[in-house]
Amino acid sequence: MLQSLRAPPPAAPAGRGAFWGLWSGQLISNLGTQVSLYGLGLWLFQQHQRLGDFAAVAMVVQLAKLLALPLLGPRLAHWPRRRVMVLANGLGALSSLSLALLLLRLARVPLAAVLALQAVAAMGEAALVLCFATLIPELVPDGPERLRANGLFVTADGLVATSAPVLGAWLGRAAGLRGVLLLDALSFVLAMALVLLVRWPRTALRPAAASAPSSAPGASPGSWVAALGEIWRDRTLRPLSLLGAAMAFVYAAAEVLFPAWIAASFGSQRLGGALLVGALGFLVGYRLWRQLTAAAWGGWWCAALAAQALILIGAALVLFERLVPIWFAGLAGFSIGLPVALSALQTRWQQLVSPERMPPLFAARFSLEWGARLLAFALSGVVVDRLLRPALALPHGPLWLLEALGRGPGRPMALGLGLIGWLLLLALWSQRRALAWRPEPAGAGKLGRCGS
Repeated sequence: MLQSLRAPPPAAPAGRGAFWGLWSGQLISNLGTQVSLYGLGLWLFQQHQRLGDFAAVAMVVQLAKLLALPLLGPRLAHWPRRRVMVLANGLGALSSLSLALLLLRLARVPLAAVLALQAVAAMGEAALVLCFATLIPELVPDGPERLRANGLFVTADGLVATSAPVLGAWLGRAAGLRGVLLLDALSFVLAMALVLLVRWPRTALRPAAASAPSSAPGASPGSWVAALGEIWRDRTLRPLSLLGAAMAFVYAAAEVLFPAWIAASFGSQRLGGALLVGALGFLVGYRLWRQLTAAAWGGWWCAALAAQALILIGAALVLFERLVPIWFAGLAGFSIGLPVALSALQTRWQQLVSPERMPPLFAARFSLEWGARLLAFALSGVVVDRLLRPALALPHGPLWLLEALGRGPGRPMALGLGLIGWLLLLALWSQRRALAWRPEPAGAGKLGRCGS
């Protein structure tokens, strides 16, 4: 196990250009997929006026990604990842183009066909994420450059998450669903062209297992279940994976609860300002991450998670809701912590797992994190509608408690944010060993510690 978890070797300088090209392609294809997701959900809602149809698209996409990981994880280390990325982009383009052609030929496309084709595109996107995440150590040399690369890796997801809903709604009205799907197919084609055109280092062109000694423990592909068991047995990876799953759950729940809180408590006029502050905060957080050194980012990871937990807990307070400057300051602080926390998680995984073991172990890792996101999407509405809203409507509840919690239409969502804040704080405390480590002997100084 110790050999299979050794630090990855330094990457060749030639891979820097490949990283930028692949990152650009990943950003384009991911944005196209998410824009089509929102455009498709909006189209289904307009067709049937059922919110469940909108939610079904997101649920199917998440499930499709989860189903792809057990298939890819054990095998990806033995496949050329350039070829996998070309095929995944081609698969996504064909599925989006097929759905657009169906909409041209048929007046009413069955929902099952829509969801099936969207699921195929999601599987291709899952393959692209897994390939790119495991390629970074082979493209970018260790040190400050890799820290910045990991920051860019998660920044792409943040940029897509903040812009895709707005672009999806706007393009759906301007170009129609067929136009949105055609643009999605074009995004996959552009990403495929970048994969083919960039100059790949020779080590990255080979399968990851090709560079592993044949006698190295864990060099066999194994299975997805075996990779999960390997993570669970390892005393370092287990708390890291649990903390990552908790972060994924909290961030996904916030994606649902926060806009609902704004719409119910403040009206849609505040949503634009909130999106702008959140986007600027995310960019400031990435800038902060770029300035961190190998001796400092561990402590900043702990500080970012603790600050985010306290901000979410504060959202449940009526006073927090009434003080507009404090409200926007809390939103900015939470957004600044996002790229720091996510980049630190990605960096720590890369430090612990060798390149030949990254495909199966990262597939298991993403299964836990994406499964937590799916659970958050499913539970957020249930907890708010079935638990918090009825509790606030109790006619004979303790008056002091109800007055402290508030009774406005947005209070159930605010209390939901408070609950996930306590969950993040509990996860941070219980898994604090994942944030308390020392660097390799060749490193300089002691990395930041959180707890003991």
